[in-house]
Amino acid sequence: MSLDSVLPGRWDTASEIRKRVKSGDQQASEIVAEAFDRIERFNPEIGAVTFTDREQAMESAREIDYRVSHSAPTQPLAGVPTLMKDLYGFRPGWPTTIGGLPAARDDVAPEGVWSRYPKQMVQNDAVLLGQTNSSTFGFCGATDNKLFGPTRNPFDLNRNSGGSSGGSAAAVAAGMVPVAGASDAGGSIRIPAAWTNTFGFQPSAGRVPSTPRPSLFHLGPHLYEGPVARTVEDALLVMNALQGYDPHDPYSFPVTDLPLDLLTKGISGMRVGLSTDFGGFPVNPLIRQVIERAAQTFENLGAIVDPISLDFGFSHEELTLMWLRSISTLMLFDLEAFELRGKPLGPNDLPETVHYWTERAKEMTLQDVNHDRVMRTGVLDGMLVASRNYDLLIGPTVTDLPATNNGDGTTTGPSVVDGVEVNPLIGWCPTYLTNFTGAPSATVPAGMVDGLPVGLLIIGKKYLDGDVFAASAAFERAQPWGHFYNYMS
Repeated sequence: MSLDSVLPGRWDTASEIRKRVKSGDQQASEIVAEAFDRIERFNPEIGAVTFTDREQAMESAREIDYRVSHSAPTQPLAGVPTLMKDLYGFRPGWPTTIGGLPAARDDVAPEGVWSRYPKQMVQNDAVLLGQTNSSTFGFCGATDNKLFGPTRNPFDLNRNSGGSSGGSAAAVAAGMVPVAGASDAGGSIRIPAAWTNTFGFQPSAGRVPSTPRPSLFHLGPHLYEGPVARTVEDALLVMNALQGYDPHDPYSFPVTDLPLDLLTKGISGMRVGLSTDFGGFPVNPLIRQVIERAAQTFENLGAIVDPISLDFGFSHEELTLMWLRSISTLMLFDLEAFELRGKPLGPNDLPETVHYWTERAKEMTLQDVNHDRVMRTGVLDGMLVASRNYDLLIGPTVTDLPATNNGDGTTTGPSVVDGVEVNPLIGWCPTYLTNFTGAPSATVPAGMVDGLPVGLLIIGKKYLDGDVFAASAAFERAQPWGHFYNYMS
Protein backbone atom coordinates (compact mmCIF):
# COMPACT_ATOMS: atom_id res chain seq x y z
CA MET A 1 0.00 0.00 0.00
CA SER A 2 1.40 3.40 -1.00
CA LEU A 3 0.17 6.95 -1.39
CA ASP A 4 0.54 7.02 -5.18
CA SER A 5 -3.15 7.71 -5.69
CA VAL A 6 -3.56 9.82 -2.55
CA LEU A 7 -1.04 12.59 -3.06
CA PRO A 8 -1.71 14.52 -6.27
CA GLY A 9 -1.25 18.26 -6.33
CA ARG A 10 1.32 21.00 -6.51
CA TRP A 11 4.57 20.75 -4.68
CA ASP A 12 7.21 23.48 -4.86
CA THR A 13 10.81 23.77 -3.73
CA ALA A 14 11.92 26.16 -1.01
CA SER A 15 13.92 28.01 -3.66
CA GLU A 16 10.81 28.57 -5.79
CA ILE A 17 8.68 29.57 -2.81
CA ARG A 18 11.06 32.20 -1.48
CA LYS A 19 11.39 33.78 -4.94
CA ARG A 20 7.62 34.03 -5.38
CA VAL A 21 7.12 35.48 -1.92
CA LYS A 22 9.90 38.05 -2.24
CA SER A 23 8.64 39.15 -5.68
CA GLY A 24 5.06 39.43 -4.43
CA ASP A 25 3.83 36.81 -6.91
CA GLN A 26 2.32 34.78 -4.07
CA GLN A 27 1.59 35.53 -0.46
CA ALA A 28 3.30 33.62 2.30
CA SER A 29 -0.05 33.21 4.04
CA GLU A 30 -1.44 31.40 0.99
CA ILE A 31 1.56 29.07 0.83
CA VAL A 32 1.37 28.28 4.53
CA ALA A 33 -2.37 27.63 4.37
CA GLU A 34 -1.78 25.19 1.49
CA ALA A 35 0.88 23.40 3.54
CA PHE A 36 -1.51 22.99 6.46
CA ASP A 37 -4.13 21.62 4.07
CA ARG A 38 -1.65 18.99 2.86
CA ILE A 39 -0.74 18.05 6.44
CA GLU A 40 -4.39 17.66 7.40
CA ARG A 41 -5.05 15.57 4.32
CA PHE A 42 -2.04 13.27 4.28
CA ASN A 43 -0.73 13.05 7.83
CA PRO A 44 -3.44 10.74 9.19
CA GLU A 45 -2.09 8.04 6.83
CA ILE A 46 1.61 8.75 7.42
CA GLY A 47 1.93 9.84 11.05
CA ALA A 48 4.77 12.27 10.37
CA VAL A 49 3.51 15.39 12.17
CA THR A 50 2.76 15.26 15.90
CA PHE A 51 1.87 18.90 16.62
CA THR A 52 0.85 22.00 14.65
CA ASP A 53 0.33 25.64 15.61
CA ARG A 54 -1.72 27.09 12.76
CA GLU A 55 -2.54 30.34 14.53
CA GLN A 56 1.09 31.23 15.23
CA ALA A 57 2.22 30.15 11.76
CA MET A 58 -0.44 32.16 9.95
CA GLU A 59 0.41 35.20 12.07
CA SER A 60 4.07 34.86 11.04
CA ALA A 61 3.12 34.45 7.38
CA ARG A 62 0.87 37.53 7.41
CA GLU A 63 3.67 39.55 8.99
CA ILE A 64 5.96 38.53 6.10
CA ASP A 65 3.24 39.50 3.60
CA TYR A 66 2.97 42.91 5.26
CA ARG A 67 6.70 43.53 4.91
CA VAL A 68 6.71 42.45 1.26
CA SER A 69 3.74 44.70 0.47
CA HIS A 70 5.52 47.65 2.10
CA SER A 71 8.88 46.95 0.39
CA ALA A 72 10.48 46.20 3.74
CA PRO A 73 13.40 43.76 3.95
CA THR A 74 12.80 40.03 4.22
CA GLN A 75 15.22 37.25 5.03
CA PRO A 76 16.48 34.48 2.70
CA LEU A 77 13.82 31.84 3.50
CA ALA A 78 10.83 34.19 3.44
CA GLY A 79 7.56 32.27 3.44
CA VAL A 80 9.06 28.77 3.28
CA PRO A 81 6.93 26.40 5.40
CA THR A 82 8.91 23.98 7.54
CA LEU A 83 8.67 21.60 10.48
CA MET A 84 10.98 20.90 13.42
CA LYS A 85 11.75 17.57 15.04
CA ASP A 86 10.28 16.69 18.45
CA LEU A 87 13.51 15.40 19.96
CA TYR A 88 15.59 17.86 22.00
CA GLY A 89 13.98 20.50 19.81
CA PHE A 90 12.73 23.54 21.68
CA ARG A 91 10.45 26.40 20.76
CA PRO A 92 8.88 28.20 23.73
CA GLY A 93 5.46 26.82 24.58
CA TRP A 94 5.65 23.90 22.14
CA PRO A 95 5.68 20.25 23.27
CA THR A 96 8.94 18.51 24.06
CA THR A 97 8.19 14.81 24.37
CA ILE A 98 11.75 13.56 23.62
CA GLY A 99 10.42 11.41 20.82
CA GLY A 100 6.98 10.36 22.00
CA LEU A 101 7.78 9.54 25.64
CA PRO A 102 4.36 9.22 27.33
CA ALA A 103 5.68 10.62 30.63
CA ALA A 104 6.59 13.83 28.77
CA ARG A 105 3.31 14.23 26.91
CA ASP A 106 2.47 17.45 28.80
CA ASP A 107 5.97 18.96 28.86
CA VAL A 108 6.58 22.17 26.93
CA ALA A 109 9.68 24.21 26.22
CA PRO A 110 10.11 27.07 28.72
CA GLU A 111 9.92 30.71 27.71
CA GLY A 112 13.13 31.86 26.06
CA VAL A 113 14.43 28.33 25.34
CA TRP A 114 15.08 27.69 21.64
CA SER A 115 17.07 25.01 19.86
CA ARG A 116 19.10 25.90 16.80
CA TYR A 117 16.82 24.82 13.95
CA PRO A 118 13.62 26.66 14.95
CA LYS A 119 15.53 29.74 16.05
CA GLN A 120 17.43 30.08 12.78
CA MET A 121 14.39 29.30 10.66
CA VAL A 122 12.35 32.02 12.36
CA GLN A 123 15.24 34.50 12.07
CA ASN A 124 15.44 33.73 8.35
CA ASP A 125 11.68 34.19 7.82
CA ALA A 126 10.80 30.55 7.26
CA VAL A 127 7.45 29.67 8.84
CA LEU A 128 7.39 26.90 11.46
CA LEU A 129 4.19 24.89 11.23
CA GLY A 130 4.77 22.31 13.94
CA GLN A 131 6.74 19.25 14.98
CA THR A 132 7.58 15.84 13.58
CA ASN A 133 7.71 12.33 15.00
CA SER A 134 10.86 10.58 16.23
CA SER A 135 11.94 7.45 18.03
CA THR A 136 12.13 7.88 21.81
CA PHE A 137 15.46 9.45 22.79
CA GLY A 138 16.42 8.91 19.13
CA PHE A 139 17.61 5.46 20.15
CA CYS A 140 16.68 3.58 16.98
CA GLY A 141 17.06 3.84 13.23
CA ALA A 142 13.28 3.52 12.85
CA THR A 143 10.57 5.96 13.95
CA ASP A 144 7.99 4.52 16.31
CA ASN A 145 6.99 5.26 19.91
CA LYS A 146 4.27 4.58 22.45
CA LEU A 147 2.76 8.06 22.30
CA PHE A 148 2.40 8.71 18.57
CA GLY A 149 3.04 5.34 16.94
CA PRO A 150 5.07 4.71 13.78
CA THR A 151 5.78 7.10 10.95
CA ARG A 152 4.86 5.25 7.77
CA ASN A 153 6.86 5.33 4.59
CA PRO A 154 5.13 7.28 1.79
CA PHE A 155 6.39 4.67 -0.69
CA ASP A 156 4.78 1.81 1.24
CA LEU A 157 2.59 2.55 4.23
CA ASN A 158 3.24 -0.88 5.69
CA ARG A 159 6.90 0.05 6.10
CA ASN A 160 8.74 2.49 8.32
CA SER A 161 10.20 5.82 7.26
CA GLY A 162 13.47 5.30 9.15
CA GLY A 163 14.69 7.20 12.15
CA SER A 164 15.10 8.90 14.24
CA SER A 165 14.11 11.90 12.07
CA GLY A 166 11.49 9.79 10.31
CA GLY A 167 8.70 12.29 10.74
CA SER A 168 10.70 15.05 9.07
CA ALA A 169 11.79 12.85 6.18
CA ALA A 170 8.32 11.44 5.56
CA ALA A 171 6.74 14.91 5.70
CA VAL A 172 9.17 16.13 3.04
CA ALA A 173 8.79 13.01 0.89
CA ALA A 174 5.02 13.33 1.01
CA GLY A 175 5.14 17.00 0.01
CA MET A 176 3.77 18.45 3.24
CA VAL A 177 6.73 20.87 3.40
CA PRO A 178 9.78 21.34 1.14
CA VAL A 179 12.31 21.13 3.99
CA ALA A 180 12.30 19.99 7.60
CA GLY A 181 14.69 19.98 10.53
CA ALA A 182 16.49 16.84 11.62
CA SER A 183 19.15 15.79 14.10
CA ASP A 184 21.70 13.02 13.98
CA ALA A 185 23.64 11.07 16.62
CA GLY A 186 24.11 7.89 14.60
CA GLY A 187 22.53 8.59 11.24
CA SER A 188 19.17 10.07 12.17
CA ILE A 189 19.25 12.62 9.35
CA ARG A 190 20.53 10.22 6.73
CA ILE A 191 18.79 6.93 7.58
CA PRO A 192 15.22 8.23 7.06
CA ALA A 193 16.29 10.27 4.05
CA ALA A 194 17.63 7.08 2.46
CA TRP A 195 14.39 5.21 3.14
CA THR A 196 12.12 8.02 1.85
CA ASN A 197 14.00 9.07 -1.31
CA THR A 198 14.95 12.46 0.11
CA PHE A 199 18.25 14.31 0.47
CA GLY A 200 19.71 14.50 3.97
CA PHE A 201 22.81 16.47 4.90
CA GLN A 202 24.93 16.00 8.03
CA PRO A 203 27.50 18.82 8.37
CA SER A 204 31.01 18.76 9.76
CA ALA A 205 31.07 18.81 13.54
CA GLY A 206 30.94 22.45 14.63
CA ARG A 207 29.47 23.94 11.44
CA VAL A 208 26.10 24.09 13.17
CA PRO A 209 26.77 24.93 16.82
CA SER A 210 25.25 22.92 19.64
CA THR A 211 25.15 24.44 23.11
CA PRO A 212 23.22 22.16 25.48
CA ARG A 213 23.34 23.00 29.17
CA PRO A 214 23.95 22.25 31.98
CA SER A 215 26.33 19.66 30.50
CA LEU A 216 28.01 20.19 27.13
CA PHE A 217 30.80 17.62 27.44
CA HIS A 218 29.69 14.01 27.21
CA LEU A 219 30.77 10.49 26.25
CA GLY A 220 28.44 10.32 23.27
CA PRO A 221 29.30 10.71 19.59
CA HIS A 222 29.10 13.96 17.64
CA LEU A 223 25.52 15.27 17.55
CA TYR A 224 24.47 17.12 14.42
CA GLU A 225 21.57 19.25 13.20
CA GLY A 226 20.82 19.45 9.50
CA PRO A 227 18.10 19.54 6.85
CA VAL A 228 16.07 16.95 5.01
CA ALA A 229 14.90 18.20 1.61
CA ARG A 230 13.79 17.01 -1.79
CA THR A 231 16.54 18.91 -3.60
CA VAL A 232 20.20 19.60 -2.93
CA GLU A 233 19.65 23.32 -3.53
CA ASP A 234 16.98 23.53 -0.83
CA ALA A 235 19.26 21.79 1.66
CA LEU A 236 22.08 24.21 0.85
CA LEU A 237 19.79 27.21 1.44
CA VAL A 238 18.77 25.81 4.83
CA MET A 239 22.38 25.02 5.76
CA ASN A 240 23.38 28.62 5.13
CA ALA A 241 20.67 29.70 7.54
CA LEU A 242 21.50 27.02 10.09
CA GLN A 243 25.28 27.24 10.28
CA GLY A 244 27.26 29.78 12.26
CA TYR A 245 29.86 30.34 14.94
CA ASP A 246 29.04 30.19 18.64
CA PRO A 247 31.79 30.35 21.29
CA HIS A 248 29.56 28.39 23.67
CA ASP A 249 30.29 25.31 21.53
CA PRO A 250 33.98 24.29 21.71
CA TYR A 251 33.70 22.53 18.33
CA SER A 252 32.22 25.59 16.60
CA PHE A 253 34.32 27.34 13.98
CA PRO A 254 33.87 30.48 11.82
CA VAL A 255 32.01 29.68 8.62
CA THR A 256 31.11 31.44 5.41
CA ASP A 257 28.08 30.76 3.23
CA LEU A 258 28.18 27.68 1.06
CA PRO A 259 28.10 29.27 -2.44
CA LEU A 260 25.33 28.42 -4.87
CA ASP A 261 27.89 27.67 -7.57
CA LEU A 262 28.60 24.41 -5.72
CA LEU A 263 25.40 23.22 -7.38
CA THR A 264 27.06 23.39 -10.82
CA LYS A 265 30.70 22.83 -9.90
CA GLY A 266 30.75 19.16 -10.82
CA ILE A 267 33.20 16.48 -9.70
CA SER A 268 35.41 15.98 -12.73
CA GLY A 269 38.87 14.88 -11.56
CA MET A 270 37.78 14.14 -7.99
CA ARG A 271 39.10 10.91 -6.49
CA VAL A 272 36.36 8.80 -4.92
CA GLY A 273 36.78 5.68 -2.78
CA LEU A 274 33.98 3.11 -3.06
CA SER A 275 33.18 0.79 -0.16
CA THR A 276 30.10 -1.38 -0.54
CA ASP A 277 30.27 -2.63 3.06
CA PHE A 278 32.09 0.09 5.06
CA GLY A 279 34.47 -2.32 6.69
CA GLY A 280 32.24 -5.31 7.33
CA PHE A 281 28.55 -4.35 7.41
CA PRO A 282 26.35 -7.08 5.90
CA VAL A 283 24.61 -5.63 2.83
CA ASN A 284 21.48 -6.65 0.95
CA PRO A 285 22.82 -7.76 -2.48
CA LEU A 286 20.15 -5.69 -4.27
CA ILE A 287 21.31 -2.57 -2.45
CA ARG A 288 24.92 -3.39 -3.29
CA GLN A 289 23.96 -3.45 -6.99
CA VAL A 290 22.34 -0.02 -6.75
CA ILE A 291 25.45 1.40 -5.07
CA GLU A 292 27.73 -0.06 -7.75
CA ARG A 293 25.57 1.56 -10.45
CA ALA A 294 25.76 4.86 -8.58
CA ALA A 295 29.56 4.57 -8.56
CA GLN A 296 29.42 4.19 -12.34
CA THR A 297 27.46 7.44 -12.48
CA PHE A 298 30.31 9.13 -10.59
CA GLU A 299 32.75 7.81 -13.17
CA ASN A 300 30.53 9.08 -15.99
CA LEU A 301 30.72 12.51 -14.35
CA GLY A 302 34.52 12.47 -14.60
CA ALA A 303 35.42 11.25 -11.12
CA ILE A 304 38.08 8.61 -10.57
CA VAL A 305 36.45 5.83 -8.56
CA ASP A 306 38.44 3.06 -6.87
CA PRO A 307 37.22 0.21 -4.67
CA ILE A 308 38.71 0.57 -1.17
CA SER A 309 38.88 -1.42 2.05
CA LEU A 310 38.33 -0.02 5.53
CA ASP A 311 39.95 -1.46 8.63
CA PHE A 312 39.00 -0.05 12.01
CA GLY A 313 40.72 -2.75 14.06
CA PHE A 314 37.35 -3.84 15.45
CA SER A 315 34.43 -5.76 14.01
CA HIS A 316 31.17 -4.28 12.83
CA GLU A 317 29.41 -5.87 15.83
CA GLU A 318 31.92 -4.42 18.31
CA LEU A 319 31.53 -0.92 16.86
CA THR A 320 27.75 -1.16 16.91
CA LEU A 321 27.73 -2.13 20.58
CA MET A 322 30.14 0.71 21.31
CA TRP A 323 27.70 3.17 19.69
CA LEU A 324 24.84 1.78 21.81
CA ARG A 325 26.87 2.19 25.02
CA SER A 326 27.93 5.67 23.99
CA ILE A 327 24.38 6.88 23.38
CA SER A 328 23.18 5.16 26.53
CA THR A 329 25.34 7.45 28.66
CA LEU A 330 23.46 10.42 27.20
CA MET A 331 20.06 8.82 27.82
CA LEU A 332 21.05 8.05 31.39
CA PHE A 333 21.78 11.74 31.95
CA ASP A 334 18.29 12.59 30.65
CA LEU A 335 16.63 10.03 32.89
CA GLU A 336 18.43 11.52 35.87
CA ALA A 337 17.02 14.91 34.87
CA PHE A 338 13.51 13.46 35.17
CA GLU A 339 14.36 12.31 38.68
CA LEU A 340 15.57 15.80 39.62
CA ARG A 341 12.22 17.15 38.44
CA GLY A 342 10.38 14.71 40.69
CA LYS A 343 9.25 12.53 37.76
CA PRO A 344 11.37 9.37 38.01
CA LEU A 345 10.81 6.95 35.14
CA GLY A 346 10.54 3.23 35.71
CA PRO A 347 10.86 0.32 33.27
CA ASN A 348 7.18 0.53 32.30
CA ASP A 349 7.59 4.16 31.27
CA LEU A 350 10.39 3.46 28.79
CA PRO A 351 10.90 1.42 25.64
CA GLU A 352 12.42 -1.90 26.66
CA THR A 353 15.59 -1.16 24.68
CA VAL A 354 16.09 2.19 26.42
CA HIS A 355 15.67 0.61 29.84
CA TYR A 356 18.07 -2.22 29.01
CA TRP A 357 20.84 0.00 27.66
CA THR A 358 20.62 2.68 30.35
CA GLU A 359 20.99 -0.07 32.92
CA ARG A 360 24.13 -1.19 31.06
CA ALA A 361 25.39 2.40 31.14
CA LYS A 362 25.10 2.42 34.93
CA GLU A 363 27.39 -0.60 35.05
CA MET A 364 30.17 0.87 32.92
CA THR A 365 33.56 1.25 34.58
CA LEU A 366 36.27 3.76 33.77
CA GLN A 367 38.09 0.90 32.06
CA ASP A 368 35.01 0.30 29.86
CA VAL A 369 34.87 3.99 28.96
CA ASN A 370 38.56 4.08 28.08
CA HIS A 371 38.22 0.97 25.90
CA ASP A 372 35.36 2.57 24.01
CA ARG A 373 37.48 5.69 23.45
CA VAL A 374 40.18 3.43 21.95
CA MET A 375 37.59 1.92 19.61
CA ARG A 376 36.37 5.36 18.55
CA THR A 377 39.97 6.36 17.83
CA GLY A 378 40.24 3.26 15.68
CA VAL A 379 37.27 4.45 13.61
CA LEU A 380 38.82 7.88 13.13
CA ASP A 381 42.19 6.46 12.14
CA GLY A 382 40.61 3.91 9.82
CA MET A 383 38.61 6.58 8.03
CA LEU A 384 41.66 8.84 7.75
CA VAL A 385 43.76 6.06 6.25
CA ALA A 386 41.00 5.08 3.80
CA SER A 387 40.43 8.67 2.64
CA ARG A 388 44.09 9.69 2.52
CA ASN A 389 44.20 9.58 -1.29
CA TYR A 390 40.55 10.42 -1.91
CA ASP A 391 38.33 13.50 -1.83
CA LEU A 392 35.20 11.50 -1.04
CA LEU A 393 34.12 8.08 0.15
CA ILE A 394 30.85 6.54 -1.06
CA GLY A 395 28.79 3.49 -0.15
CA PRO A 396 25.34 2.45 1.07
CA THR A 397 23.63 4.78 3.53
CA VAL A 398 21.83 1.81 5.07
CA THR A 399 22.32 -1.82 4.22
CA ASP A 400 18.74 -3.05 3.87
CA LEU A 401 15.32 -1.96 2.65
CA PRO A 402 12.73 -0.18 4.85
CA ALA A 403 11.51 -2.30 7.76
CA THR A 404 7.90 -3.35 8.29
CA ASN A 405 6.01 -1.48 11.01
CA ASN A 406 5.11 -3.41 14.16
CA GLY A 407 2.29 -1.10 15.08
CA ASP A 408 2.86 -1.24 18.84
CA GLY A 409 5.60 1.33 19.36
CA THR A 410 8.43 -1.18 19.01
CA THR A 411 9.39 -1.04 15.33
CA THR A 412 13.11 -1.43 14.71
CA GLY A 413 15.28 -2.01 11.69
CA PRO A 414 16.19 -5.45 10.32
CA SER A 415 17.73 -8.05 12.62
CA VAL A 416 19.19 -10.07 9.74
CA VAL A 417 20.84 -8.67 6.61
CA ASP A 418 22.00 -10.98 3.84
CA GLY A 419 21.75 -13.92 6.22
CA VAL A 420 23.86 -12.28 8.93
CA GLU A 421 22.46 -11.22 12.31
CA VAL A 422 22.75 -7.50 13.06
CA ASN A 423 21.61 -5.33 15.94
CA PRO A 424 18.15 -4.11 14.88
CA LEU A 425 18.58 -0.69 16.50
CA ILE A 426 21.55 0.55 14.47
CA GLY A 427 23.64 -2.39 13.22
CA TRP A 428 22.53 -1.89 9.62
CA CYS A 429 23.53 1.80 9.50
CA PRO A 430 27.13 2.68 8.48
CA THR A 431 26.07 6.28 9.05
CA TYR A 432 27.24 6.18 12.67
CA LEU A 433 30.87 6.11 11.52
CA THR A 434 30.87 9.87 10.85
CA ASN A 435 29.28 10.50 14.24
CA PHE A 436 32.55 9.19 15.65
CA THR A 437 34.79 11.26 13.34
CA GLY A 438 33.10 14.64 12.75
CA ALA A 439 33.36 14.43 8.95
CA PRO A 440 30.49 15.74 6.78
CA SER A 441 28.25 13.42 4.81
CA ALA A 442 25.02 13.31 2.85
CA THR A 443 22.65 10.72 1.49
CA VAL A 444 21.28 11.06 -2.03
CA PRO A 445 18.53 8.94 -3.59
CA ALA A 446 20.41 6.36 -5.64
CA GLY A 447 17.59 4.27 -7.10
CA MET A 448 14.80 1.87 -6.28
CA VAL A 449 14.52 -1.80 -5.35
CA ASP A 450 10.99 -3.21 -5.65
CA GLY A 451 9.57 0.31 -5.46
CA LEU A 452 11.51 1.16 -2.29
CA PRO A 453 14.21 3.86 -2.09
CA VAL A 454 17.94 3.21 -1.70
CA GLY A 455 20.34 5.90 -0.49
CA LEU A 456 23.97 6.54 -1.42
CA LEU A 457 26.16 7.86 1.41
CA ILE A 458 28.73 10.49 0.38
CA ILE A 459 31.40 11.26 3.00
CA GLY A 460 33.78 14.22 2.70
CA LYS A 461 36.76 15.44 4.64
CA LYS A 462 36.16 17.49 7.75
CA TYR A 463 35.30 21.13 7.04
CA LEU A 464 35.06 20.44 3.27
CA ASP A 465 31.28 20.30 3.30
CA GLY A 466 31.24 22.02 -0.08
CA ASP A 467 32.73 18.93 -1.74
CA VAL A 468 29.81 16.85 -0.47
CA PHE A 469 27.32 19.37 -1.80
CA ALA A 470 29.08 19.55 -5.18
CA ALA A 471 29.04 15.75 -5.52
CA SER A 472 25.42 15.50 -4.39
CA ALA A 473 24.29 18.16 -6.86
CA ALA A 474 26.24 16.56 -9.71
CA PHE A 475 24.65 13.20 -8.95
CA GLU A 476 21.21 14.82 -8.80
CA ARG A 477 21.69 16.32 -12.27
CA ALA A 478 22.99 13.07 -13.73
CA GLN A 479 20.51 10.76 -12.02
CA PRO A 480 17.51 12.88 -11.00
CA TRP A 481 15.14 11.45 -8.44
CA GLY A 482 12.24 13.89 -8.62
CA HIS A 483 10.20 11.65 -10.92
CA PHE A 484 10.00 9.02 -8.19
CA TYR A 485 7.66 11.36 -6.34
CA ASN A 486 4.99 10.15 -8.71
CA TYR A 487 2.35 12.06 -6.78
CA MET A 488 4.17 15.36 -7.49
CA SER A 489 2.82 17.44 -10.34
